[in-house]
Amino acid sequence: MTKIKQLPESVANQISAGEVVERPASVVKELLENSIDAGSKNILIEIEEGGREKIRVKDDGSGIPADEMELAFSRYATSKIEEINDLYSIKTLGFRGEALASISSVSNVVIKSRTAGELQGIKMELKGGSVLGQVPVGIPAGTDIEVTGLFYNTPARYKYLKKVNTEFAHISKIVTREALAYPDIKFTLIHNHKEVYKTPGTGKLIDAVYTLYGSEIASNLTPIDYEDRYIRLTGLIGNQTISRSSRIYEVFFVNKRVVNSRTLSQGVEEAYHGVLPARKYPVVFLNVVLNQILIDVNVHPTKREVKFSRDGIIKDVLKKGISKTLQTKDLIPKIKKKHLSPKKERLSLINDNKLKQGIEDSESKEYQENFKGDFIRNNYKEKTADMPPRLNKYRKQTAVKENLKLCKVSEEKDSLENNKPFNKNIDKDNNNDLVINNFLGQLYNTYLVTEGSDGLIIIDQHNAHERILYEKIRNKFADEQINTQALLLPVRIDFTAEEIELVKKYLTDLKRLGFNIDFFGGNSILVQGVPSFLKNRPIKVIVEEIVDSILKKGKTGNKSDLLDQVIKYMSCRGAIKAGKHLAEKEIDELIKGLIKASNPYRCPHGRPIIVNISLDDIKRGLGRK
Repeated sequence: MTKIKQLPESVANQISAGEVVERPASVVKELLENSIDAGSKNILIEIEEGGREKIRVKDDGSGIPADEMELAFSRYATSKIEEINDLYSIKTLGFRGEALASISSVSNVVIKSRTAGELQGIKMELKGGSVLGQVPVGIPAGTDIEVTGLFYNTPARYKYLKKVNTEFAHISKIVTREALAYPDIKFTLIHNHKEVYKTPGTGKLIDAVYTLYGSEIASNLTPIDYEDRYIRLTGLIGNQTISRSSRIYEVFFVNKRVVNSRTLSQGVEEAYHGVLPARKYPVVFLNVVLNQILIDVNVHPTKREVKFSRDGIIKDVLKKGISKTLQTKDLIPKIKKKHLSPKKERLSLINDNKLKQGIEDSESKEYQENFKGDFIRNNYKEKTADMPPRLNKYRKQTAVKENLKLCKVSEEKDSLENNKPFNKNIDKDNNNDLVINNFLGQLYNTYLVTEGSDGLIIIDQHNAHERILYEKIRNKFADEQINTQALLLPVRIDFTAEEIELVKKYLTDLKRLGFNIDFFGGNSILVQGVPSFLKNRPIKVIVEEIVDSILKKGKTGNKSDLLDQVIKYMSCRGAIKAGKHLAEKEIDELIKGLIKASNPYRCPHGRPIIVNISLDDIKRGLGRK
C-alpha cells in the first residue's frame, strides 16, 4: 500500500482549477467579478476564437499593489474575507481566493496593474502557475490581465471545449448577465477584433436591457419596486405581450449577484399564471435584496447556485410583488413614433411607398379573402349589436347550432372521389394497419369523423397534419429539398449576443430547413424567406422560439436530437389548427397523408391522433347488443 502524502501545490491548483475553470466563460466570469469588486466603472472584455486563443479583461478599478501581485496568485489569498464568520455576510462577488491561482495553473497569464497611489505599475508573467518574472510598467490605474493557451497543459480538458461560436455564446451570456446586474458600469465586449456591444453605463437597467436585448423587449417592460417583510424586489418585468418558450429570459440577481434558483423561477411563474399562455415563460430582470445571512452562496465553486433559508417566504413575496405590479400598472404596449433625422425620414417615406405599392401590386386572393372575412365579421358585429334582444339571442343560438353541426359530405359526383374507400386508392409505403373507408363529416371544425374497418374513427385534424408535416420535413431535410418562400417584406429580429452566435452556428441547418436569413448588423437578423408551409404564420415568433429551443436543448442534447426538436416545433406551427373549417380537398389530402404516414396514431410530441369507437360499442350504446 502506498504512503499517504501531500500533493504538490501545482497539482492541487490544477485539481482546484477543474472546479473553478470549466471553460473559457469560467475565466471571464472570475476576472469580471474581480473587476467589479475593484470598483471599476469601465470594463473591456476582449476575446479571440471563443476564448481558446485569448481572454483579456481590462478595468479602471482599484488595482493590485505591487508588493501583493505575486501573493494574489497564491491559493486562498484574498482581501475579501478574513475569518469563517465573514462567510455569513459576504458583500463581494469573489471571496474564495482560488480563481487567479486556478486560472494561472492551466494557462499563460500576463497581468499589469497599478493602484491610484502608485507612480508606476507592475507587469508579471506566469506559466502553468509559476511566476516567470516581474517588471515595472507605466499604465493607467486599474488592472489589465491577459490569458492565453488555456488548458495547454491539460489536453484532456482542452479537447472537451466546444466550437468557437458555442464557447463565445457562453462568454456572451456571462458578460450580459453581469452588465444587467451592474448597469452603472460600461461593459465593452469584443470578439475577434469586432465590437459585439457596449453598454452605456448610465446606471439605468432599462438602458442596459435596450442595448443587450433590443427595443422590442425594452419597450414592453415595466419597473418593479416592492418590499415585504425583509425582502425587496427591484428590476423590470415583462407585460403579457412578451414571453418565451423557455426560461432563458428569466434573469435573477440576489444582492446583485447573478444566480440560478428554482425557488425564484417558481415564484415568478406562479405570479404570471393566467397572464401568459400555457407553456410560455415570462421576461423578467429581477434583483432580490435581502439580508446576506439568509442566503448561502458558498454552495459550489462557481457561486451560481445558492440556498435560501426562507424559501417559502421569498417565493410568496415574489408572487405577491409581481402580481400587484401586473394589476396596478398599465401594461398595454404603446406604439411610439420614432423621431428620425431628415435623411432617415426621407428613406422611411420611400420604404413606406414601396410597401404600399407592393401591397397594391400583389392583390393576392388570400389578402382579399382575409379582408372580405374581416369586413363580414365587423358588419355582423355591428348588425347584431342593433338587433332587438330576443332576435339577437336567437341569432347567437343559431350560430352556435351551426357550429356544432357535422359538415356533411356533398353528394356531388366529384366529392371526395365519390366517397370511394381511401385505402384502395393509395399505394402505401409503410406497414401501418390504419383503414379508413369513408369520410362522414367534420365535427366542431376540429375533428374528422370517418368510417373505419370496425366502427368510427375520429381524427384530430391538427395532430394528424402535424404528423404528416413532420415526416415530410424530415425526409426533405435529409434530401435538402425544403422549398423556401420569399417574403414580400423581410422580418427583422433582435437577439442577444449569445443568441446571435447560435444563429451563426446553426445557420447552415436553418437554411436547409427553408429559412433565408441575413445578418443585419449588431445582434439583428433579417428573415428574407421561410419554409413554404410557414408563409402565413407569425414568422418572428417562430424564429425566436426556434432559437429558444436551440438555446435550451443544445446544452444537453446532440445536434441530431436538437434538429429533430426544431422540426417537431415547425411541424406543430405549420399544421392546420383546431377550429378551422376544411374544404373537401384539404380533408381528402389530410386523410390520404395520414394513411401513408409511418405512424398515424401519434403526433411527433406523443399526443393521440385518432380515437376508435368500435361497432360493438355503438350497438351496445343503442341497445342493439
